[in-house]
Amino acid sequence: MNDKRSNILDYFFVLRPILLVPAWTMVLAGYYQAQLQAGISARPLWLLPGKLWLALAIYSGLMGAVYIVNQIFDIETDRINKKLFLVAEGYVSKSGIWAEAGILMVLALALAVYFFSRPFAVIILASGILGLLYSVPPFKFKAKPFLDMAANGFGYGGLAFAVGWLVFGQYSEKIWLAASPYMLAVAAVYVNTTIPDYHSDKATGNITTGVFLGGTVTIGLGLALMAGSAGLAYYLNDMLCLIAALCAVPLFLIAVITGKMKWTMLSYQGGSLILVLLVGLMYPVFFLLLLGTYLALKVYHKKRFNMDYPKFADRG
Repeated sequence: MNDKRSNILDYFFVLRPILLVPAWTMVLAGYYQAQLQAGISARPLWLLPGKLWLALAIYSGLMGAVYIVNQIFDIETDRINKKLFLVAEGYVSKSGIWAEAGILMVLALALAVYFFSRPFAVIILASGILGLLYSVPPFKFKAKPFLDMAANGFGYGGLAFAVGWLVFGQYSEKIWLAASPYMLAVAAVYVNTTIPDYHSDKATGNITTGVFLGGTVTIGLGLALMAGSAGLAYYLNDMLCLIAALCAVPLFLIAVITGKMKWTMLSYQGGSLILVLLVGLMYPVFFLLLLGTYLALKVYHKKRFNMDYPKFADRG
């Protein structure tokens, strides 16, 4: 590790840009489904409208603030796991990132109120509240079995999806039905992510779904949720989610059959990547955003810490 003198870039990368990828994906998926509901044919859109870019920026700022709060309240677990060290190892000041998180949250809500509809602003507010409830005691949904899964499924698969939908379309109850297969898919991905952190979560008293159920039952639940996502997507004639879920199911099945950590990690990494690629095919400029994010993370971690990050599944 390098010395711990503050670097301005640390305060950007503490927002965890890698975790913004699923958020962007779900926002774009919601926008795409709203277009289909309006009768617009499914064809690649090479340029995104300015309002959609603004919505992505608002949601990114909000989620970045939520990730900061999550890291602040998860310092001990991150130290044990030897990850997310910017906060856990003191590379950024706690007062500084508290201020950063507060500014980002207020700015996100203010921009949502000023530029978008009331339902959009309510969804942004709900996303921020859920993000805080996820990390902050005594609620701390992330440390409560099934609540952690539900919060992730509803947050990413439901609220993020609704953000994209509301950029294009009007609010209606159809949003939640259209989002339901995505919520199941996100929940499936999430429960499998609790397996690599099983021991550290248990040691620090974070009773996640994975800790509560144990590894074997948890990955079985992940498979069931992903299969349910595929079935619901088929029922709703949502080809985007259906293709992604059907491609992910074999990875989840192999994880169940082998019980190996590498396949468990590949199930949620590969399962997520499939939907990202499909959304990118509909909005090709998304690939440029992903490439820029990936290269920025690579260069920053190499220059700052001499680390090779991000990496694909690397546990045996």
